[in-house]
Amino acid sequence: MANGPSPVINKDLEGEFRSFLGLEGISTDELDLVTYGYDATRKNFPPSAVVWPVETAQISRILRIASREGIPVYPRGSGSGMTGGALPVSGGIVLALERMNRILDIDTENRTVTAQPGIFLGDLKKAVQEKGLFYPPDPASAKVASLGGTLAESSGGLNCVKYGTTKDYVLSVEAVLPDGEIIRLGSKSRKSVSGYNLLQLLIGSEGTLAVITEATLRLIPYPEHRCTLLSRFGSVKDASRAVLDILNGPVVPSALEFMDRVSLECVSAYMGQDRIPPCEAVLLVEADGFELDAVFRDAQVIGEICRRNGAETVRMATELQDRESLWEIRRNLGPSMYQKAPFKFNEDISVPIAEFPTVLQEVYRIGAKHGVIVICFGHAGDGNIHVNFMSHTESDPAVHRGIEEAFRLAVARGGTLSGEHGIGITKAEFLPLEWGGREIELMRSVKRLFDPQNILNPGKIFPEKKPGTS
Repeated sequence: MANGPSPVINKDLEGEFRSFLGLEGISTDELDLVTYGYDATRKNFPPSAVVWPVETAQISRILRIASREGIPVYPRGSGSGMTGGALPVSGGIVLALERMNRILDIDTENRTVTAQPGIFLGDLKKAVQEKGLFYPPDPASAKVASLGGTLAESSGGLNCVKYGTTKDYVLSVEAVLPDGEIIRLGSKSRKSVSGYNLLQLLIGSEGTLAVITEATLRLIPYPEHRCTLLSRFGSVKDASRAVLDILNGPVVPSALEFMDRVSLECVSAYMGQDRIPPCEAVLLVEADGFELDAVFRDAQVIGEICRRNGAETVRMATELQDRESLWEIRRNLGPSMYQKAPFKFNEDISVPIAEFPTVLQEVYRIGAKHGVIVICFGHAGDGNIHVNFMSHTESDPAVHRGIEEAFRLAVARGGTLSGEHGIGITKAEFLPLEWGGREIELMRSVKRLFDPQNILNPGKIFPEKKPGTS
């Protein structure tokens, strides 16, 4: 039912929702429908209604009604996703989780935090930091990204190189299945091999299997000291070679970011100031730890590696204000790209570390071949390159061809279509480049098991089947 036109949310259904959500818990107002029909892809698919639950029991009732009526439901955090994962492509109901934004418990003895999905990740990180604890996942959008969205995408971010991604920190979740049944997966225990790992199946499933309503996350002690280095290079080749040498060296940095010349030009224009003198590439690297002298020594080792690889300058920042000034540059890269063109196709291919220099150069070649501006930055420390194809139109055949070539390149080099943004709708057609037919069918069968009516976030991840196929 969710594959065809969405059933209309008539007055009777609207009244049924209002009976337990309250007058402010549902809207069919045109402005709300437009507002909640878009995300960071800048695409828009207005739903038939938006609902704002405040507790798990309400989500359960919403999904029971949707299941009964065959209405598609689209879980939504803050709408910061880059692949259309929350877009209501078949109309139906947007399940806005922003009002479920509480921290339920910070357990300092077990080093865990339990929170609802609507909390901004930055607020959660700040709250646990005040207790001397650290939740490492740190996407550049942390200030506006919701916890639930980062669970749905298994987000990574700046600290992946040392600390791993979201999936490495989720201990348990409460979730609601598409038919409204409430389940709990995992426990506070740090180790468990009891049955199939259904918990990890939900992390990164892009809201297609269940709605996560509560998560307990593992925390670690907050590193007291940090040192940030900004190294300028005269060529992308020198910078990418330095990446490999840093990662093969004795120090594991907590962050290792790459930015190319055009991305730096964009962010300078966007922020209205030149914080970095012109150069072809920059590495932004951070070392952290609990002893200041040890962190400083680690930073010196990293700085020397950069110099040996041709760094023109190496700037070291230890004070909080100076470090934040450097990281502000990195966090503003995404929105600054629109200085070059009104449409940005941000692909987040990820490749084995040893392939990083080659793939980076090949991506620029692909852009030149198709006459498309390509801007690269991203998490060099784990081979996750944000390749931005810039365009003056929303649908450019040259951009589409370039994106497909970049995906083929990544897969051929042992990599993946997505390191952290997910597949959503923008990459679904390319999924067969990475996975074979049998593997995709196994994934589809998991979806059918959880959601036999296909009402929960339909139209995501999988390529559309050709007419006549089952």
